[in-house]
Amino acid sequence: MDVNEQLQACNFALENNDLQSAEQQYHSLVETRRSLGDAHHLGAHIALKAGRTDIAKIRIGSALSTQDHHYEYLNTKGIICTKLQDEPEARKAYQASLLAKPDYLDAAQNLGKLLIDNSDPASAVFVYQSALKYHSDNEQLKVGLVIALKDSMRSEEALDALKNLGNANKHNHLKGQILFQLSRHEDAIQAYLDAMKMPKFAPPALKNLLQILWMRGEWDRADPIVQSVVKTADPAALIAAARSYILADKHVQAADLLEHGLQKFGRNAYILSERARLKLNAGEFESGYQDALEALSAKPGDLIIMEDFADCSLATGRLNDAMTAAHEALKIAPNNQYWIAVKYTAGRAMGQNHHYYVNYDSFVRPYELQPPEGYGSLEEYNHVLKQTLNEIHEFSAHPLDQSLRGGIQTVPDLRYVDHPVLKAHFKTLEAPIRAYMREIGNADPNHPLLRRNTGDYRLAGSWSVKLHKKGFHVPHVHPEGWISSAYYVDVPDEVADTEKKAGWIHFGKPPIPVIGQDGQELGYEKIVQPSPGTLVLFPSYMWHGTNPLEQDASRMTLPIDVVPI
Repeated sequence: MDVNEQLQACNFALENNDLQSAEQQYHSLVETRRSLGDAHHLGAHIALKAGRTDIAKIRIGSALSTQDHHYEYLNTKGIICTKLQDEPEARKAYQASLLAKPDYLDAAQNLGKLLIDNSDPASAVFVYQSALKYHSDNEQLKVGLVIALKDSMRSEEALDALKNLGNANKHNHLKGQILFQLSRHEDAIQAYLDAMKMPKFAPPALKNLLQILWMRGEWDRADPIVQSVVKTADPAALIAAARSYILADKHVQAADLLEHGLQKFGRNAYILSERARLKLNAGEFESGYQDALEALSAKPGDLIIMEDFADCSLATGRLNDAMTAAHEALKIAPNNQYWIAVKYTAGRAMGQNHHYYVNYDSFVRPYELQPPEGYGSLEEYNHVLKQTLNEIHEFSAHPLDQSLRGGIQTVPDLRYVDHPVLKAHFKTLEAPIRAYMREIGNADPNHPLLRRNTGDYRLAGSWSVKLHKKGFHVPHVHPEGWISSAYYVDVPDEVADTEKKAGWIHFGKPPIPVIGQDGQELGYEKIVQPSPGTLVLFPSYMWHGTNPLEQDASRMTLPIDVVPI
């Protein structure tokens, strides 16, 4: 059998999921032909299919050592780096693949999706537009362009591009998202109702529809819609409805929906996992743990179920279970900030030295901004910024799926809002962000914060929150971030009270009750007094929340998330 026949046989085994045979043939190929790039490329795909991204990375490196500009090898490297959550390296690999072969469809599609998934839609627009020059009829590229335009807040352009797609009913969910951005809320609701006729889009469409009703203070319209959906809903749509009820603190309705789902679909793992979440929120920790355990036993390794299992484990004192779940999850998603938080929280409750992860003195740093050019003082600048943000705030209630309670949040990604004061703001943030990166350094290659410090960054999202009387943030992390922040545009007078500490941001307290070695519930370990013009930077994996406001006054912030490039 010659080399080409061996390669074909190896590829045949791979395509037929005979990984053992494929692996044996790979080793046979490279035993005497170590410089055979195609063999190492196949070996990388074999390792990928076996879930061994660490081995896949080594093998694709061997392939590229033979031909460092091979467009297929580079695309495969991008796929591997994407699975390893190494977005900067994945981006470089896909870009190099397209540089080697500009019309390579796979790399264009992979790069576009990577950029959208990592909150860089403006770059994705360019990728899709470039690819469409070579593949003008490709629907996946056209849909990707619509999504990239939408996420870049180019809503009118996105709507026009959507109209040119044809088969309008297929894209009603996307249409609803764009109409929502354009504040055409009733039109968006109708688009979501139309999208729900297709089972594939029913869960996200229902979630988004209920979100609009909640934020508009029209929750009375939700029950009839949910009841009509439940009659024909699959488990995913039923879970979407139940999750919205849980987030709206409608626990009785959520319990009824989940019980209906279990009667209709049996012991469905995802319904059980959602019921575990409900019970956790209701304080039924042990019962919630049992549901989560049964769900995970049915779907081992499922990251969605593992989150409910980990939280229930922490709440019931099964710290080893939570730690094990975190270790396993971080093998799959090494940069997921939630799992880093679970890991150090379980360690803290066990009495371990968790300060390796949460060195508050080093990692929580306040900076006073300098007013941008054209503004005489920080006070003047914040006044204009507050006026601008008040014009963008348009709802009466907080989003269901966010951390704030008793307040409101802007909808558009403020990075893409065309307003001079916002553009000036993001430019002004560069100095403190770069100072933070210099000050924390990158000396430890194993540290979840420091090892990602490349010395350069981009913003991955920005929004504004306005808290009212009794408003606060529940403790949370930013799962997809690296560095997070709070910039204080305006704070009420009561934050000056150093005893009550109303409106202060605190760090370290988990969102669920976790009992430590001393028998006490883990509380916050650091608290920072907010002041207008101050930017506080901290790791995205650090639990952070706020104390409730007491006075009838608002607290306005303009947060960002930062990721390395």
